[in-house]
Order: sequence, then structure tokens, then C-alpha cells
Amino acid sequence: MASRVRDLRKRAVRLIFTPQQPLRRVRSGLIVGVIVGTLVALAVWQDMFTDIRTGLTDRLYNPRPTTGLVAIVAIDDASLAAYGRSTTEWSRSVHADLINQLSAAGARVIAFDVLFANPSDADPVVAEAATTARNIVLAFAGSNTQTMRTTRAGSLINYDYYTYPTDTLKESARMLGHVNVVPDGDGQIRQIPLFIRDGEQVYPTLGLAAYMQYLRLPPDLYEISDDEVEIAKRKLYIDSIGQMLIYYFGPPSSVNVGGTFPVYSFVDVAEGRVPPDAFEGKIVLVGVMGASGDPDSYATPSTSTGEKMFGVEIHANVIETIHQSLPTVPGVYHNVNWKLSLGPLDIQLYRGTTRLPLRPQPYQQEMIIVFLLAVVGGMSLRLVRWYIGALLGILVYMAYFAWASASFTVFGRVLDLFFPAVAVGFTYVGTVILSYVFEERRRGQINDLFSRYVSAEIAQKIVEAFDQGKLELGGEEREITVLFADIRGFTTLSEGLTPPEVVRMLNLFLEDMTNIVMQNGGAINKYIGDNLMAFWNAPYPQNDHAWLATKAALEMLESIRLLNTTGRFHTQVQFGIGVNTGPVVVGNIGSSRRLEYTPIGDTVNTASRMCGVAPGGTCYVGTRTRELVGDRVKPVQVHHLKLKGKAEPVEIHELRLAGSPAPAPVSAEAAAEAS
Repeated sequence: MASRVRDLRKRAVRLIFTPQQPLRRVRSGLIVGVIVGTLVALAVWQDMFTDIRTGLTDRLYNPRPTTGLVAIVAIDDASLAAYGRSTTEWSRSVHADLINQLSAAGARVIAFDVLFANPSDADPVVAEAATTARNIVLAFAGSNTQTMRTTRAGSLINYDYYTYPTDTLKESARMLGHVNVVPDGDGQIRQIPLFIRDGEQVYPTLGLAAYMQYLRLPPDLYEISDDEVEIAKRKLYIDSIGQMLIYYFGPPSSVNVGGTFPVYSFVDVAEGRVPPDAFEGKIVLVGVMGASGDPDSYATPSTSTGEKMFGVEIHANVIETIHQSLPTVPGVYHNVNWKLSLGPLDIQLYRGTTRLPLRPQPYQQEMIIVFLLAVVGGMSLRLVRWYIGALLGILVYMAYFAWASASFTVFGRVLDLFFPAVAVGFTYVGTVILSYVFEERRRGQINDLFSRYVSAEIAQKIVEAFDQGKLELGGEEREITVLFADIRGFTTLSEGLTPPEVVRMLNLFLEDMTNIVMQNGGAINKYIGDNLMAFWNAPYPQNDHAWLATKAALEMLESIRLLNTTGRFHTQVQFGIGVNTGPVVVGNIGSSRRLEYTPIGDTVNTASRMCGVAPGGTCYVGTRTRELVGDRVKPVQVHHLKLKGKAEPVEIHELRLAGSPAPAPVSAEAAAEAS
């Protein structure tokens, strides 16, 4: 039972690990990991594949409730039908009516996502309403920027041209906010410039300006550093050009359908058809929404294919993101729901309310992560089978995805999902390629090593055993069967032959003996003059090794008998054969310049001694060999001989071909050598 458990344990280890030369594998895996890790880290540093990376990160977002802070007054199709096909055709006094209605309803902030760039006769009326309300935020926009590029050097976006409200309206506003957005490469709006620069003057985005007015903060009460902005003692995180990640709380809203934010038609509000409590204490955004062909609409992570979100609602999401990032809303990020959804590229953990603010991952941190993933993965994957490596790679990335999801939800950290997958994937591919090259070279070496000793079929089985991790060439103890065959009286025979005839005779007999060994699955170990050594059950396991060796010995005797009948030589040639089974140490033995796969041990020595005393035309086999062969052959006689190196006589079983004459007595020389 214990041996069976050990065998099962060994098989499990072979299935998982690649046992050959683990230190060399770790070193080669380290090299692969360093190369892959360095290349991927450089790709991170160069900010490559941005669209793919942001697309994967979008999967971390999920809808969440808003706080009800923001309401939208939409310049929709009904409003355009009532006041004019374009806001430029409207009498600006309707905006004064809207301000008055919203002020009367108790709106805390009124922010216009509308550019009042051209003077109007009604500007004084609007300015008076704004001055009375004391809570108006007006929009302006920049164009033709020269610095809208991703860079590692921190700087705010600076536009060439700016469109401001008219001076009259500008003076009546409490704050100004820009309405510029910067689409990513795929056209989606994922972040917004929290501040832009006009010369020495720095302006916040419309949403931030509205929120600062909501808190009644002075326009300049903020501090900007390389990667964060501090407002009201709370940090908002920005990238190298001052952009903040936007959390989209749900799909686009509309007047008729509703949605993430409450939306009311401009004309309904201006004409008093909306209940006043809809705006009490809220930030009210006013902007175009639903007008056909309006350019102020964009794709976002929360919009489906072909769908767009209007700019005014993007600013609403900006306000809600900032609001839930600041300590004015206690407990908004503590509702964490545990959930795991497994599907194509849709593994999500901690599906619940994400803690804000969102914080982009520093590129230096990401470079370290991908480098470590590649290096550790390279060293680990080289120690296991390719299929285990594939499973480990998937599990490692799933663990990273779970960590990224948890970090996003619990801490608001946005970790990249693309480059870690690239690091793990390319490291796996690199180690598989390296393993293939390494194993192919080893297969070639093994084939070259054993093709000289065994048949092509056995050589192929040895290579297959190596592939399965069942081949150990470094040295091991196992039971094998050893065969020695020797020409009797070779010195006397050679005296009557010329040297070429001696060589030809030896080659003829040894060629025939070698073929018999290989046909019976044996391995030729060496030729020593007129002596041949072969063995079975190494390096490839053979369950019937004792019988195969015994069968080969009997076939050798028959082959010699047939060769003697041809009369090609002037004398009869006889072989003595010794076969013995037992434990040996077998492996590559020799110097660094020359190695030979060979067995050593008492079993080998005993087989050699048995061959030395076996009369010509007979085969001596040991007790263990006889036991394993069983009734497939019947020994002619059992001897108890004193062999050299043995304190006690050894039981030897004599085999010879049926009908063969009785062997000649053992010569004095042979007996002396054996003892």
C-alpha cells in the first residue's frame, strides 16, 4: 500500500513538474521574464495601446445611485420649437426668466452649459437676474489647443483661443467654468480637464466650478500638485495634464424617459410648469440635450454602441463624482456587495458602490507590477508542464483581476488590466517556446546517445519517456537484466586468420548479435574485443526484461549454430553467455568530456563472471533471472559455482539449445578467472 501511494505521488509530481535540471530551468525562465518584463514595462512607459487598456478598465464600472444633488434643465426639441431652432435665435430674456424661476424654486447653484459669446440687447436683463440670484456659473470654451497630448511631464492644457461670455454677463456670474472635454483615441470621454490655463489664469471645469459655488468656496481655494488637487481638505486625483477620471453613474438621461439624473424641459421650467421642489437645494445644469444633430454629444463608457451622452450630463456626472469624493456625503461608499461574475472578459469582484475619488495608477507602479509578474512567472512556469503553466497563468490573471476589482471598489484605485495580461501571456508563450527548444535539443541528445545502443523503436520510446518525465539519466537505482557474450578461444581462432579476416569475423558475429539484442529491446552497452555487453529495463522501463534478455541469449546461440554450418570459417566458433538480473546503479558515467550511459554494480560483475565460466554453446542465467522467466524455459542443469568476489557459491542455471551436444568442460583459464 505504501509503495502504491509513493508511486501515485511520483506520477502526480511528474504530471505537474518538469524534473530535468530545475536550476537551469529557473535561470532560463528568469531570462525570459526579464526580457518580457522589460519590454512590457517600456510599453507602459510609452503609454501604448491606450484604447485597449481603457476599454478593459471600463468593465470595472457599474451603475450606482446618485445623491439627488444635480438636476438638468434641457434645451430640448420642445424648447427649440417654442423659442427658435437655435439658441442663437432665442431672445436672451428667456434665460432671465429661467433664472428667476429656478431662484424662486430654491436652486442653490445655476450653471449654464451655454456660451453667451455674442452681445445681446437682453444682456442687462440676464445680468440683473444673475446678480440677484448670486449663484450663477457661466461657461466658456477653449479651442485649437497645442498641448492636448499625453506626456509624463505635468502641465495643464493651454488653448490658443478662448470664447468667454460677454463682459456684462461675465461680471454678473459668481464663477466661470470651462466646458472642454478631451476624447480618448476611441472617441470616448473618460476624464475631464479639471483645470485649464489661459496665460497665468487657471479655470476649473464647469462641474467643479458649480460644486465650489455649491460649497460657497472662493474661486481660488484649491491647490494643484503634479497628481492631485486639494479642495475643501479632500483630494481629487489628476493625470499629468490635469484630467480627472469621471465616474458615470448610469446610462444617458432624457426628458421623457428620465434616467440617471432628473431632466426637465427648458420651456416647462421657464413657464412655471415644473413643481418648485424639484430644484430646491440642488445644482441645476442648463444645456442642450436632445436637439437633433447637436455636436455637444459624446460616447462614454456608460453608453451603448451608437449611443451618445450630451455634454451637460457629462458635467452632471463630474459634479456627482466630485460630490461623492468629498467628505460632505458621509457613508456613500460603504455599500459593498460581494459578487463574482465569470464570463468572457467579464470577471468582476466587489460589485457594489465604488469608493471615490478614482485614482489612476501611477505608471511607475504599473511598470514594477508587470516586471515582477513576468520575472516571477518566467521562473515558475519553467518548472511546470505547459498545461499546468497555462492554468497557472489564467489563475494568476484572475487573481490580479480580482485584486484590481477590489482596489477599484474599496479604494477607488484604477489599475490597468491590459499590460499585466500581456506580461503573463507573453511570459507563458516565451517559456513554452524555450521549453520546446530546450526539450527538442534534449530529445536530440538522447536520441543521439541511445540510437547507437538500441533500435530506432526503443530510442523513440526512450524519447517519449523523457517527454513524460519518466526518464532519469543523472543516475538511479533500478533492477535490470545484464547480458555478456564472449567468443570462446578467440585467441586460438585468430592465430589461423589474417588480420582482415579476424576483423571481418568479429564484425560478422557482433553485427548478428547486436541485431538480436536490438530486436529484443535491449541496449548495447559496449564491445570489448570479442566480448559484448547489453542490458534491459534501462533507461526505458520493460516489464519483461528478464525474458527478453534470456530469449536474446537463446537466439544468439541459434544464430551462431547457423553461422557455423555455412563453413565460411575454417573452424567452429562458440559463444559463452551470462545473463543476470538484479539491482544496479545506472546513469551517465564518465568525465565532462566523455559520458557513457552504463550500469554498475554487483549484478553486472556477476553476469560477467557467469559469462566467463559458461562453456561454449551454453547460457548461464542467475537465480533472479530464472525466477522472472518462469516456465518459459527449462534449465538443463543447475550449478553452484564459486565466482570471484563471492564468499559463497552462486546458484547458476544452465540453458542450451534443444539437441545441442553437451558442452565442453570449463577451461582452467576460465575457471581461474571466475574464481
